[in-house]
Amino acid sequence: MIERVTVSRGSYHDSARLMHIARELGAVDGIASAEVMMGTTANVALLAGAGFPRTDLETATPMDLVVAFRGTAAACDAAARRLLALLAGDAPGTGTPGRQQRPATVAEAVRLSPGVNLVSIAVPGPYAAFVAGRALDAGRHVFLFSDNVPVADEVALKTRAGESGLLLMGPDCGTAIIAGAGLGFANRVPRGPVGIVGASGTGTQEVCCLLSHYGVGISHAIGTGSRDLTAAVDGRMTAFALQLLADDPSTRAIVLIAKHPAPEVARRLHSVLEHCGKPVVVRYLGEAPRPGALSVTYADSLDEAAELAAAAVNHARPGGGPRPAARTETAGGGTRSVSGRLVGLFGGGSLAAEAQYVLSRHGIRTVEPDRALVPGQPIPGEGHLVVDTGDDTYTVGRPHPMVDQAVRCGLIRTAGIDPSVGLILIDLVLGDGSHADPAPEIAAAVREARDARADGPLAVVCSVCGSVDDPQGTERQVAVLRAADITVTRTAADAARTAARLLGHAGEGDGR
Repeated sequence: MIERVTVSRGSYHDSARLMHIARELGAVDGIASAEVMMGTTANVALLAGAGFPRTDLETATPMDLVVAFRGTAAACDAAARRLLALLAGDAPGTGTPGRQQRPATVAEAVRLSPGVNLVSIAVPGPYAAFVAGRALDAGRHVFLFSDNVPVADEVALKTRAGESGLLLMGPDCGTAIIAGAGLGFANRVPRGPVGIVGASGTGTQEVCCLLSHYGVGISHAIGTGSRDLTAAVDGRMTAFALQLLADDPSTRAIVLIAKHPAPEVARRLHSVLEHCGKPVVVRYLGEAPRPGALSVTYADSLDEAAELAAAAVNHARPGGGPRPAARTETAGGGTRSVSGRLVGLFGGGSLAAEAQYVLSRHGIRTVEPDRALVPGQPIPGEGHLVVDTGDDTYTVGRPHPMVDQAVRCGLIRTAGIDPSVGLILIDLVLGDGSHADPAPEIAAAVREARDARADGPLAVVCSVCGSVDDPQGTERQVAVLRAADITVTRTAADAARTAARLLGHAGEGDGR
């Protein structure tokens, strides 16, 4: 086993693409670890902490590509050759050569594609504001996937974009669907009459998928970035996006999704919502519904938000008639009661917040662990835990769990063999940008956890967020999970309700 570290000077590649490249290289036979990332301070520290020689890393800058392999010499050679092919344009996972070289700057991209009106940016945070500014200079809307952008830069960019009549989606914007085109992590859903404004990526994805199961399409799903409804940013892009949807003739109803809005921002936005001239449904994740007014309704869950929006465009009474399959559980082993504590291991932070809220409504108090969970180390504390494994604590320098499930699968095995744990609650988010075939890895981790378990049953409940057209094959993913005796639900809220029933907290708090 050897270690090999290379630093390519001035070789920038966007972080979203590098996530997928690192995953593919890690699958090369004989490779124990493959890290491909930009040379930011945090990433260099992470690699050094993982045991790679610091002397090989100390000269790296955020605009340098750093590649670190650990494996046999032959495997490192093979991985290096595959890396060159991927960087030259091969599509990760296919070996298919790319059709054209990627432009190196915004100005070059605009020259090559003058008819394109949106620029997607995923550069290291210190450089993101500069690149986004160049895109705004060129009169283009911006999808800003980058995180770690200073708040002052975000405010300045959004103020400037709004004054120019342009969208600035982000920073830290993971999901958007504009005129049918998915950006970042997005599901394949039909176009239709519901517009979404989301400061929540996975929350937006779940509502898109629920609406598609109701037979209702999306006009646009506009991401704003996770900080847009903070007091500092003051909902600048949310208000602008709401007005765009209010003026859009193809949009007949609007859904707003966000986590923990600042009170003063929520009050100001309520006035904006009242004047949209269209039915509006709001879901503020993790909190009880606020009083509605006129055409504005606050939902108690993402499930209810999708149901109300579908009813608004179909002129149907919410809740009238039988519920569609979108709200039906498919049980693969969750009918028996369980004892012990619950451990939630979510890839979507919004879905984790949704599950925590529903559990609290059933009298189940969850806490966050006092330290990051580490595969192979005991689960801390004694109470029920819900953890967002997509949080920066788990993803600094690593692919997001929606791309690479290694950490989460390790935590499933660790939680499963803990005799105090009786139930594991997880989510699986499908769509473009996500893991190409996630269910088999989850199923294998669950089987290994149960096989290694010394005493007592282990229940697992998983929500699957996906559409019928997603590339992973939603029904196939569900079938794989059910075959592993995992209870599958359509939404995180339904998964939490199922978990509550399994723990003996049925009835009170369903909020339906």
